Amino acid sequence: MSPKLSWKILGKNVNTNKNAIKSGNKERFEPKPDCKVSVEQSEHPIEYPNNLTPAEYHELLAGSAIHPALIESSFFHIEGETIYDYLFISNKIPRRNAGRVTDAYIRQYQHLLLGGTWIQSLDPFNNWQPMEWGRIKPNFPRIDWEKGKPVKYESPPKTANRVTYFDIRNCIWDKVAKRYLIKRYHSVLALRLLDKLNPLIFWEWVKQHPEIPIILCEGEKKAACLLSLGFVAIALPGIWNGRVGKQDFDERLHPDLVPMAQAGRKFIILFDYETKANTRWSVFQATVRTAKAILAAGCECEVALLPGPEKGVDDFVVARGEDANTLLTAIIDDAKSLADYQRSYRAKKWGLSRYKPDVTVNIKYLSQALCIPDLEEKCSSVPTLYDIEKEQLFTPSVSSTSCGEGEGKQELIISDCPDHKPSTQNPKKSFRFPEIGLVVLWSDMGTGKTELMRWWRDQNPNARFLNNGHRVNLLKNLAERLQTAMYSDLGYTGLAQAQALSITIDSLHKLNTQSLTYGCIFIDEACQYLTHLLHSNTCKQHRAAILEVLEYIVYNAPLVVIADAHMEGATRFCEVLKSGTYIACFRMRSQLKNQILLRI
Repeated sequence: MSPKLSWKILGKNVNTNKNAIKSGNKERFEPKPDCKVSVEQSEHPIEYPNNLTPAEYHELLAGSAIHPALIESSFFHIEGETIYDYLFISNKIPRRNAGRVTDAYIRQYQHLLLGGTWIQSLDPFNNWQPMEWGRIKPNFPRIDWEKGKPVKYESPPKTANRVTYFDIRNCIWDKVAKRYLIKRYHSVLALRLLDKLNPLIFWEWVKQHPEIPIILCEGEKKAACLLSLGFVAIALPGIWNGRVGKQDFDERLHPDLVPMAQAGRKFIILFDYETKANTRWSVFQATVRTAKAILAAGCECEVALLPGPEKGVDDFVVARGEDANTLLTAIIDDAKSLADYQRSYRAKKWGLSRYKPDVTVNIKYLSQALCIPDLEEKCSSVPTLYDIEKEQLFTPSVSSTSCGEGEGKQELIISDCPDHKPSTQNPKKSFRFPEIGLVVLWSDMGTGKTELMRWWRDQNPNARFLNNGHRVNLLKNLAERLQTAMYSDLGYTGLAQAQALSITIDSLHKLNTQSLTYGCIFIDEACQYLTHLLHSNTCKQHRAAILEVLEYIVYNAPLVVIADAHMEGATRFCEVLKSGTYIACFRMRSQLKNQILLRI
């Protein structure tokens, strides 16, 4: 028999005494760049930093994608009566004559005796030393009977909430510097001079570089996840804790954020993805009021939106795997101004919820459900589990409608089949990409919307194609992937003669409508495109001419495709531009993380 494996948890000589943890944090040392956890025999037990249990460490490292160096510097396991030293720091807590906290408070927090994770923060008003205030994530949380859900984090009672600045080590510091192209000097002479003149820590360095944006998010694990990817993030204990005071009366930026509020500094608010209407409304109000407090402090503010369905940014990063950094960078780069965020906010009933999906598919990429005309025989074949009469589930049939506004139009209809039980081995369904009409791709990031258009370009190489957008960088990327010419590389004559063209909405008025006949028009990020068209200063001078050209080319194009992860009013806007033409409807939804809606 093989020897038994030992799972005893050994910390790195880290005392769970509060003062010991604080003094230990002052001694800075560099951890290994990568955390290596191995299972060996009893003479080499597994070691986790700061007495963290295997479950706690796994939750931080694998569940929230937090860098091992950040775990080692800021997350500690505590248990027993030591937790009272962390929680009961306020003089306002009722105590007995001997100084002991009353029994009511002891009973309220007795569940913490079983242990939890203490999250350490640095104090911006005490030379960035460890802060007395912090939060505990209990291993066995108590239930808040008023809200009917567990209390995930415990804060010191009778104490004002503060924000969390993590203790950042060099390996993460270098990631931030690399992301924002800021040179760090590591030579012996440079380091010695810095130590003599002004010994810097990470947050002092960030203060000296106001060009670095700071992300505000709710929750310490989410901020730690962002820092692990090279973003600068500060954790708020709640969505309302980025500001203090009452609305319209002394409402201002939280005092802990003021040290980082240099003139011109950009703050990006990144809260959770919510689906409940009441929660979305609360997040919207908290975001707007926090943003106004930031703007009043002389800083810039933008709002980044997670596409879902993952709730928090750490869940998003874990779910997206290797693509997480690229996708999250795109989300941060596409953050909206406060005005755009307020305009884009809609209740669910104002968006595409009116268009219920007719078909449910189980695919990762849109192109996987595409029925290619050249392979029609293969597409029409069905598994033995299906009845051949139910092939209409796969192939839309065209029928006329004669009700209300739909009179004279045609609609692609998918018949429902309540008895249909698809095989788990082949759960996806196919659709034929339409040749005419208005197509709306409502799908999450990374689900292949652009690849679907690339397939269309390959299938229709002789059709004139127009790729229209609101951001130059986005257009350059799409131009390369869709094999189109960039408008900035062409002269006036070349714009009209180009077979496949990518052009910004700001320059659309330069096109000559006399020669504009396109087989397909593609608009990515349609909601931001529409907001930019109607409200941006860069379109102000030529907005009337731009709208005239846009109406002309959309009305006359056989096929118009708009795409976005957050489809809102752009659908109705394009329907109005294309009114009077053939419109059919085909709606599809995915059971996976992406949601797909095709409106044709």
